[in-house]
Amino acid sequence: MAQFGLCYSPNLGDGVIAECLGHGLRARRPGVEVTHVDIAGRQDFGHVTIRGRRLMLAALHLLPQALRQPLAERKLNRIVDGVAPEWRAAARADLAVIGGGQVLSDANLNFPVKIGRAARMIAEAGTPVAIHAAGVSRNWTPRGRDLFQALAACDLRLVGTRDAASAEAWSAQFEGGPAPEIVLDPGLLAADCYGPVAAEVGLVGLCVTDFALLGHHADGVVAGGQDGVRFYERVARALIASGRKVRLFTNGAAEDRAARVRVVSALGDVADRLDLPPDAERPAELVAQVAGCEVVVAHRLHACIVAYSYGRGIVGLGWDRKLQSFFETVGREDAFVAEADSPANIATLVQAARPADDDPRHAEVIAGAWAGIDRLLACVRDAEG
Repeated sequence: MAQFGLCYSPNLGDGVIAECLGHGLRARRPGVEVTHVDIAGRQDFGHVTIRGRRLMLAALHLLPQALRQPLAERKLNRIVDGVAPEWRAAARADLAVIGGGQVLSDANLNFPVKIGRAARMIAEAGTPVAIHAAGVSRNWTPRGRDLFQALAACDLRLVGTRDAASAEAWSAQFEGGPAPEIVLDPGLLAADCYGPVAAEVGLVGLCVTDFALLGHHADGVVAGGQDGVRFYERVARALIASGRKVRLFTNGAAEDRAARVRVVSALGDVADRLDLPPDAERPAELVAQVAGCEVVVAHRLHACIVAYSYGRGIVGLGWDRKLQSFFETVGREDAFVAEADSPANIATLVQAARPADDDPRHAEVIAGAWAGIDRLLACVRDAEG
């Protein structure tokens, strides 16, 4: 089986998805072989295929779409050209899996180009395809839609979206193929994949994310306003004032790490109430940092998903429909901040956050993630039959 996703992304949440998917498949079907293909062309963690990403995105944003898209498409195709032999070899599998993560989104044709190229190679190999636990954004441009439509030429066995909003976005933008089904994010299997982690009493994890990077991908208002560093500083101070110790961490992106440095600098006078783990380099390190907290506050989806998997309290900070959809899926709408809110109110939500595993729905959600693995394996059996 070959997974085409973002296994070596600097956002380690995507690596959590890939590793949990592999773990789930091997747990359900011992001996299964899973090849992970990073659709950005990365070969390992820390491998950078596009340097100066933030400046490049800012420059593209200034151009009209008629100029921006051809430039982006040429650049992205050159990246895929460099790894095409490896992709073609991986495509010759019992089943090709596309996902998870928010990979069916069109920001400067990034995913349409990569998934369109992968789909054509998979179709040439005659390999059945399953879309698994993928997020779908309702932002496809006409060119992006044409590129994604390459999936229609494949033997598409499953369209598994990770939430209802993604299913609706898929149906509104894609022509043909099977009707979408809800397949929960494999990151929910993190506690089973990575093993026990003890939470420190009174420790709150605050996931720092670069607001400019969020804004590039956002389909809503970024909770916290315009100044991310000031926002995280104020939230940390409110949490400390409530008697908590605050762990400042990131999901791994270089822009997020740089933002954390600025937040730490702004909190120098309360440094004794901060916990500052080393920057996570691999998914297991991120998981340990998240699971070691009693409550996690984050814009990043997989910081929340991992915390939920481990039964921790979660508070979500809005910016994209996918995060709100997750909180709706697990019945924690009351712990989701859709737009700007005061740091004091966020600290109040943290105080009220109950452990996820105190809710009977927690076991049902985790069982749903395992059911998604079983649904994927059914596609393999169908292909073999």
